[in-house]
Amino acid sequence: MYNPAPMNTTPSYDLVIFDCDGVLVDSEPLTNQIFVQMLGEFGYEVDSGEYLRKFSGIIMQKRLEITSQTLNWTPPENFLSIFYERLWARTEKELKPVQGIHSLLESLTTPACVASNGRRTEIDLRLKIAELNGYFCKAIFSGMEVPHPKPAPDVYLAAADSFNVPPERCVVIEDSIPGVTAAVQAGMKVYGHAAFTSSESLKAAGAIPFETMADLKKILAQ
Repeated sequence: MYNPAPMNTTPSYDLVIFDCDGVLVDSEPLTNQIFVQMLGEFGYEVDSGEYLRKFSGIIMQKRLEITSQTLNWTPPENFLSIFYERLWARTEKELKPVQGIHSLLESLTTPACVASNGRRTEIDLRLKIAELNGYFCKAIFSGMEVPHPKPAPDVYLAAADSFNVPPERCVVIEDSIPGVTAAVQAGMKVYGHAAFTSSESLKAAGAIPFETMADLKKILAQ
């Protein structure tokens, strides 16, 4: 009687590195909404959808720098402090985890960590509100704490080094072009969540696109 050989269930990776905003928590629309609203208060009406696509994954200081140059406008010195006050207040009330992310994290059989361009206090708060902090403990890496944030590879390389895992054995989950670029430059395989960035754009940047966390769960289980 023929007995097929058992399937190899050993993952082809040793570490899964998650971006935070747009991958673990649905924070990008909220961040964009407040930013666009504040621009409106200064008399600049911009396309919210365009800004969401344009600035997804880009640190706030860079968003403001690009916007001020584009609009030929000098923002007040307290713009970012006011922005963060509003963002924190609304984050505590409105932030939600990305649909399906809890189930995905529970299915992993390898270590996982977070590598985000956000400030550590922001990452910690968002994970706590979304009840995701228990999956990562202190395995959190901030782009603000390395020489260069994404799209440079520094934060991803720092995460891999901390776990003593070579880059080629890491899998990155991203949703933005800067993040995908960083992962590719780090020499890591990257899957791109096509939420606010098109599958075509993610693929062109070097990612393998996917639509939902349920889809990714199946991919990582293969």
